[in-house]
Amino acid sequence: MSADAFKVLLADDDVTVRYLMQAALEQAGLSVTLACDGEEAIRMFDASPHDMVMLDVEMPRKNGYEVCSYLRKKIGNELPIIMVTGMDDVQSVDHAFDVGATDFISKPINWSLIRYRILYLKRAYLNLLDLKLANARSRAIFSAIPDAMFILDNDGVIVDTLNLSDKTFSLKVKLGNSLSHTLPKRIFQIYLNALQKARLKNAVEHFEYQLKPDELNTLHFESRIVTINTQETLCLVRDITNRVDSENKIFHLAYFDVLTGLPNRQSFMERLEQEIARAQYINNRFAMLYLDLDGFKGINDAIGHNTGDLILKSAASRLKNTTHSLDFSPYDAKPHGQPNQPAADIARIGGDEFTIVMPNLQRAEDALILAHRIRQVMQQPFHLGDRDVVLTASIGIAFYPDDGEDAETLLKHADTAMYHAKDEGRNNCQFYSSTFTHQAEKRLNLENGLRNALLQNQFFLVYQPQMDIATGKFLSVEALIRWQHPAQGFISPLDFIPLAEENGLIIPIGEWALRTACAEAMEWLKKGFNIRVSVNLSPLQFKNPDLVKSVMGILSETGFPPSNLVLEVTESALMDYNAEILNTINTLRSHNIEISLDDFGTGYSSMNYLMHLPINNIKVDKSFVDGMLDDGKSLAIIRSIISLSKNLNFTVTAEGIELLEQANVLKKLGCDYLQGYYFSKPVRSGEVTDFLRKQHPIETVQIPRNTS
Repeated sequence: MSADAFKVLLADDDVTVRYLMQAALEQAGLSVTLACDGEEAIRMFDASPHDMVMLDVEMPRKNGYEVCSYLRKKIGNELPIIMVTGMDDVQSVDHAFDVGATDFISKPINWSLIRYRILYLKRAYLNLLDLKLANARSRAIFSAIPDAMFILDNDGVIVDTLNLSDKTFSLKVKLGNSLSHTLPKRIFQIYLNALQKARLKNAVEHFEYQLKPDELNTLHFESRIVTINTQETLCLVRDITNRVDSENKIFHLAYFDVLTGLPNRQSFMERLEQEIARAQYINNRFAMLYLDLDGFKGINDAIGHNTGDLILKSAASRLKNTTHSLDFSPYDAKPHGQPNQPAADIARIGGDEFTIVMPNLQRAEDALILAHRIRQVMQQPFHLGDRDVVLTASIGIAFYPDDGEDAETLLKHADTAMYHAKDEGRNNCQFYSSTFTHQAEKRLNLENGLRNALLQNQFFLVYQPQMDIATGKFLSVEALIRWQHPAQGFISPLDFIPLAEENGLIIPIGEWALRTACAEAMEWLKKGFNIRVSVNLSPLQFKNPDLVKSVMGILSETGFPPSNLVLEVTESALMDYNAEILNTINTLRSHNIEISLDDFGTGYSSMNYLMHLPINNIKVDKSFVDGMLDDGKSLAIIRSIISLSKNLNFTVTAEGIELLEQANVLKKLGCDYLQGYYFSKPVRSGEVTDFLRKQHPIETVQIPRNTS
């Protein structure tokens, strides 16, 4: 407020006093309004409020006491009201202050000093307004700050409370009480220590602590202490429970696997680096195990990801129970009072892969013992509702510092050892060797080359003719993919097909094979050779939701008749058939595409799906044909397969025929089609038509009796 805007209402029935006072006040820079009695003073104030009022005590029509009392009730206590009177008795002064007067001026007035008296009162009033505004701002700030605020003395007693919002502070603090009445002794002592440090350093002291209101919940608080003076300190306390809980959730998401609750790859790598630093410092060894569940991918694809998740959670639980305490003493014997080795660190680093760190390794055999223990546990059936699933584990083992002195190298070498365990037949444990690294590099190069093979037209098809026994003619062929690498030469399908299934490249490779087979067969058809073509589908292709769309698109693109196409699938693709699989097969069959079951008897054979799926043909695996002339059991299996097929109205194809005797026996048993090197090795497209003109008459022979 500026001096020009400061207005004074002066009420006095003495005209001389009014004008002398007006002159003195205006000389001081104040704006003055005059009233000759009490009622006029009230009327003028109601019409236009003033910043200060000066009242003569003795006035007609309401004296100064009455006007002062009225104004106090109307405007409050801040307005400065000055009583001017010739009475100087104590009783009059007391009465003036009782009705709300701010100050008292006695007559006769010292006109040379009066303006200074009034300016002093003005300054005090303006200071009071500033203080009131500051207090209002402080209250607004206090109410907005999510902190409890109170003042403590040096003994921890609460001498004032500024803000105690229920949502921010659970302490029931009261003036005059010590914090020790509410807080545990340990927390109260932290407060006292913080008070001393804040005063000693003359700086804000910050600390955090926890309180447990009950057994289930934990509250987190943050406190800041700042010195006010030598006797008092300001305490600000904030409830940070939500923030801490959020930080913990973020930390858990960043460092732990959501499905199993185990540490994830990032967490494991940090822990591995810490263990390397510790082992290096104390000159110690430790082992790292890299575990992969054998066959999990097939189970996951066949039964579903929800079931796969249940298996992973159960596997993680088994690992935790198995490695809870690493005690490798024989017969559980150990000296009295000697604890078990500390528990191993387990992590899930992706998919069905787990890692385990064994600290303080004394013997390499201890790592092998643990690996075998894990294998035994993993072989136990996983109970999933109304079914049991059995899996095995392949485990690679690497040692620090023998097999690597940094985390990445150690993990890489343990992974390499695990793949060697898989190559050795799965369900076993293998230590790392540098030879495995060379094999892994070769595998990596093969995978990189596989990605380029499609783009650079390195694949080609060969066809193995299939003879129709009834006519003695070749009326069908099986398309087989081959890879001619520009640097490595011929690469066997046994090497690159499993790799393509692992990395998903089998989908585009399979589409290329089908498109090429249909296009080349269409060329034969244009030359007058109407034959069927069998094309293999991997389980991954068969479960592709776009399979039917892809097949029909290729047939439309090439113009090849659907009735001349046979799609071969393995038993593993139909292991756990469902509505989607049944719908896929029915849709393909509705377009007259035939379905052949390849390698029958070598996988998860089930009579159930044979009864329900519209299959056309069953292929007898080469492993049974190889031993049929010398092994009565193989012959019995073939006889059973053919008999079963005939009863279910399936045709039968036998593959791997290398001898005329095998062909003769299979003809006698009722086999429909024969395929093998006896007739022809797989040939390129341009050579196929030569075989279509040939006939191979086969004589029936006496079939050997079963032998045990």
